[in-house]
Amino acid sequence: MTTTAGDKTSADFFRVLVEGVPEAIVVTAPDGTITYFNPACEKLLGYKQTEVMGRNISMLVPQQPERRADVMKWLERWAHESDETQSRFLDLIAQTKSGKQMPIDVRVVERHLDTQRRYFITVRDNTVRRHEQASFKESHLKASRILQVAEDGIISAGTAQNIEFFNLKAEQIFGYRVDEVLGRPISMLMPERFRHRHRDDVARFGAGKQASRQMNERGHVLGLRKSGEEFPMEVAITKVAVGGTLTYTAHVRDITVRKRQEAKLEESERRFRAIFEHAFEAIGLLSPDGTVLEINRAGRLMTEGQSQLTGLPLWDLPWAGSDLAPDDTARQRLKNAISQAARGDAVRYTAELRRSDASVRKIDINLTPVKDELGHVVYIVPEGRDVT
Repeated sequence: MTTTAGDKTSADFFRVLVEGVPEAIVVTAPDGTITYFNPACEKLLGYKQTEVMGRNISMLVPQQPERRADVMKWLERWAHESDETQSRFLDLIAQTKSGKQMPIDVRVVERHLDTQRRYFITVRDNTVRRHEQASFKESHLKASRILQVAEDGIISAGTAQNIEFFNLKAEQIFGYRVDEVLGRPISMLMPERFRHRHRDDVARFGAGKQASRQMNERGHVLGLRKSGEEFPMEVAITKVAVGGTLTYTAHVRDITVRKRQEAKLEESERRFRAIFEHAFEAIGLLSPDGTVLEINRAGRLMTEGQSQLTGLPLWDLPWAGSDLAPDDTARQRLKNAISQAARGDAVRYTAELRRSDASVRKIDINLTPVKDELGHVVYIVPEGRDVT
């Protein structure tokens, strides 16, 4: 559509322009008296122009309990703001003809018409935006509460690696209050000797393609409490880019107790091995079907001709001397005894292995079933002593 110079200055052109735009427009005098109400405003608020002309704008934007200031004072203040500020909208609550309250965005500017001051006000329904903002705020609040009470310490930092979020568990782990760490380098939470390398590692992670990784992949990670105590921790780090800005989030677990338990378990294992391997009696560990899982030094000395004994049925081990004159009766008896132990009974008897020179080797055998909390046999412990 083209316009002539005459069109641009004609009253008809401007009337058609203002009445045809989809933006709701209200014009008032400085005291709030409505002097113009365009069709888009009629559609938005439900009033006909004839119903509002000459009336005060407060009928459209009634005073809210939480906002004691007069609407016109708000509009007057904003009408004199700079153009830069006027690029923003003022949030108000309008009331439609049906009585429904509607959140609106308002912009206002003061102009003169025939030497008369007028406020030109544009109105937008921001119900959807207000709902989206409320939903986002609620979601953010829920997420924040969930993160605050998480079992892991959760710490977030920006591109500069300064702390932006520090949840309750992180406070417990490191001994700092959140106000003591916000804005400070995240490297303060680790021993000084690791800080420079940590900054470089995080920067490389930020520049890489991985979205997350375990920091323990390269060995133990040590944390530093406010008290100066160093402690082992398990750390998973993720990164998210929002608006071109990276945010790093670390999930931290204090594994001091676990490390102590592991150390105790390792010490217990060493003690068990020392006792197991140096016991005078032959001792082993079987699955319920009789397969050898473990056998100690004394047990290995009672066999011959084969180094790999685990994985074989106990009755098929190459017992010393028995391979020279196989004794199927002794093997069958041992097999039957293991079946009895697998049913939950302790078994003890003396086995006789006949040598090729017709002499007899006597072995005192004990089979003890080991049960789980439900009473099912999960292991059988065989003990044997040569009582020849």
